[in-house]
Amino acid sequence: MLKRTLQEDLDRAVAYHGHLCGGQYIGTRIARLALSYFHIDDADTYRDLIAFVECDRCLADAICSVANCKLGRRRLKWFDYGIMSASFYDIASGRAIRISQRSDVPRCPKDQSYVDFYAPYTDAQMFRVHEIELPDLTECDLPGKPRKTAVCEKCGERVHDGRAVERDGHVYCKKCAGEHVYYREVRELSADEMAAGI
Repeated sequence: MLKRTLQEDLDRAVAYHGHLCGGQYIGTRIARLALSYFHIDDADTYRDLIAFVECDRCLADAICSVANCKLGRRRLKWFDYGIMSASFYDIASGRAIRISQRSDVPRCPKDQSYVDFYAPYTDAQMFRVHEIELPDLTECDLPGKPRKTAVCEKCGERVHDGRAVERDGHVYCKKCAGEHVYYREVRELSADEMAAGI
């Protein structure tokens, strides 16, 4: 049995996120379903659950706060698929599930409470749950201290957790290896510019 009630978890999610919305409600229910499935009574004391969220929306904050899966603790992984869904991996049991909202569940009308509107729906009516495998998950993806650290031979930045690229006996970060990264460096700021905030 879960330590907190649905309302307590919603309150926790709202305190973290800032407001109650559909994504917060759905994410809270998804997190609670995963905790129940793995028989985790108290997410605050359990350290073997990893969540994989598939969007950068409100749902992610609810899952983070309710399941206590934090990015900085390496227990929250993010994949930008644009889907209101999450998977959960229990390290202790080696089992994983993916939970997604059923497409036939109606959206809550703007003039109604999410809690009241969705209360009649059971988890089975709201969500699809699949047992899944995580073939790309390695020891370097797990919580804890970095298992492997390298220094890029071109830019000198440290690369943790096996994310370095090895080519022809040399070690690089992804950018220096020519792989796609989310940014493009324009110029390096001087010490004076950093101090001045220019």
